[in-house]
Amino acid sequence: MRLRKVDWLFVVAALAVVIGVSLLPAPRDRNPRIPANGEHQAIVVEKDCVSCHRADGGKPVPARHPKRQDCFRCHARGA
Repeated sequence: MRLRKVDWLFVVAALAVVIGVSLLPAPRDRNPRIPANGEHQAIVVEKDCVSCHRADGGKPVPARHPKRQDCFRCHARGA
């Protein structure tokens, strides 16, 4: 089976799309990092973040922040 010119163009276009999408920044790259202090290093469960970052907590999240409980998905640990 020989590939025609149009088949090769499709393969090249598909590879370009896959490579382009893989180069997009991940949410972890764009969002603030979790500080590397002792207070934050002790947190191992994402539910514990809400103890300080709720509306009436010590440092509430901004109003435009998504209402999710999976903090580690978007925020990487500080180095």
